[in-house]
Amino acid sequence: MKTKVSKTYNIIIRAAIILLTFGFLYDQIFHKKNLAEIIDFIPQISGTFRFYLNLTIAILLIPLNQFLEIVKWKYLIDKLEKVSLWSATKAVFAGISVSMFMPNRVGDYLGRVFVLKHADRLQAVLITILGSMAQLLMTIIYGFLAVLFFFPWYYDMGDQFNVWVYTGLILVILTATFIFVFAYLNFGGFSAIIERISGRFYKRIKKYSEVFSWYSGKDLLLVLLLSALRYVIFSLQFYLLLRAFYVPVNYYSAIVLIGLVYLLMTIIPTVALTELGIRGSVSIFVFSLYLEPLGKWGETTGLGVASAASVLWLMNLALPALIGLIFVYSLRFFRTNNRHGN
Repeated sequence: MKTKVSKTYNIIIRAAIILLTFGFLYDQIFHKKNLAEIIDFIPQISGTFRFYLNLTIAILLIPLNQFLEIVKWKYLIDKLEKVSLWSATKAVFAGISVSMFMPNRVGDYLGRVFVLKHADRLQAVLITILGSMAQLLMTIIYGFLAVLFFFPWYYDMGDQFNVWVYTGLILVILTATFIFVFAYLNFGGFSAIIERISGRFYKRIKKYSEVFSWYSGKDLLLVLLLSALRYVIFSLQFYLLLRAFYVPVNYYSAIVLIGLVYLLMTIIPTVALTELGIRGSVSIFVFSLYLEPLGKWGETTGLGVASAASVLWLMNLALPALIGLIFVYSLRFFRTNNRHGN
C-alpha cells in the first residue's frame, strides 16, 4: 500500500513540474512583448553571413557549457554517491526545469538530488550549493574586474578625486577577491567552525556539517577552474550574439560590459522566467552607459543588445529546461526502498 502511495505521489509531482515549467515557458516565449519585438527585429539582420556564422558558433557552444556544469556536479556529488555521467546529465537538466518557476533558481538544487538513489538528499543539496557558490564566486570576480576596467572609461581620471576613488576601489576589490577565494578554498574548515559554535546540538547536525570537510583545497580549486571556464564560455556566447545582432562593440569592451551585466544580475533576485525581461533591461542599461557617449547608441543598437541577451537566455536556460522535462519523469521524489534511512 505504501509503495502504491509513493508511486502515485511521484507521478503527481512529476506531472505538476512538467505542466508548470511548460506553461511558464510557453507564456514567456509566446506572450511577452519584449520577445515579440525581438522576433520582429531578427528578419532585419538575419539574411547576412555574419548573423548565421556567429549564431551557429554560439549554438555549438551550448553542449560545452552544459557539459562543464555536469562534470562539476558529478565531481562533487561522487563524494556522497557515485553517479554515472548520464545520471549527472539528467540531474542538471531536470534541475534547470524545476528552477524555472522557483525564486533565485533554488529548484536547481532540489531537482538534481532526486536523481540520487540512496544518498541523503539534504547532504546532496549542500553539495550542490557548494558547486553553485563556485559559479557565483567566479561571476563576482569577473564582475569586479569589469568594474575596474569600466571605471576609467566612464569617469574623468584627470580629476584627482576620481583617481583617489579608483585607487580605493582597487584595494577594496583586491582584498575582497582574496578573502572570497581563500574562504572558498578552505571551506572544509567550515565544518570545524560549526562544531565549535553549535555545542551540544552538534550531534544533530554532524552528518550535514561534515559534508564540507570532504573537499580539500585542491578539490575546490578544480571546481573553481571549471566554473571559470564555464563563465568564459557563456560570456563568449553573449559576445557572438552581440556580433550577430550588429551591436557596435569590440571583444575587449564587450567582455567588460558583459561582466557588469552578470554582476548586476547576481544582485537582483529573480525567478528564472522573469529573468528574461530583467536580463534584457540590465543589458540595455549597461551597454547604453558605454555606447551612448560614443554616439553609437540608438533604437537598433538597443534592440540588438536585448536580442543578444534574450537569445542567450533561450539557449542556456529555456532550451535546457525543455530538454529537462524529458528527465523529470524519471525523478523519484518518494523512495520505496531506502537503505540509508533517508
